[in-house]
Amino acid sequence: LIRRRIHGTSKEQRLEYSATQGDEVEDLFQLLARAKVLFGAEAVSVGAIASDYQRLRVEGVCARLGLTSLAFLWRLNQRTLLRAMVEERVEAVTVKVAALGLHPD
Repeated sequence: LIRRRIHGTSKEQRLEYSATQGDEVEDLFQLLARAKVLFGAEAVSVGAIASDYQRLRVEGVCARLGLTSLAFLWRLNQRTLLRAMVEERVEAVTVKVAALGLHPD
C-alpha cells in the first residue's frame, strides 16, 4: 500500500490534460511513479466506465511513466455491469463523488 496526502486541486479541467503544477493529477503521477519503483508496476487498472475525463487522465499519467493503462470496464453497458456486480455480491463503498454542477443539497 502506498499512501500520500493529496496536495493538488483540480486546476486543469479541460478534457485533454497536460501536466499542470499543483493539479491533483500530478499527485497521482507521483504515487504511480513510486509504485513503479517499489513494486516494478507495469500497468494500472482503472475503473472508468463512461468518464473520458477520468480515463484520459489515467492514460496520460501512464504514458508519461511508461505504464499500460487497463480499462476493462470501459464502455460496458452500465445496467449489465450493475446486474453482474449484484449477482457476484460485490461490496461497493462510495469514497468520493464529484461532478460539475453537483451541489451538496
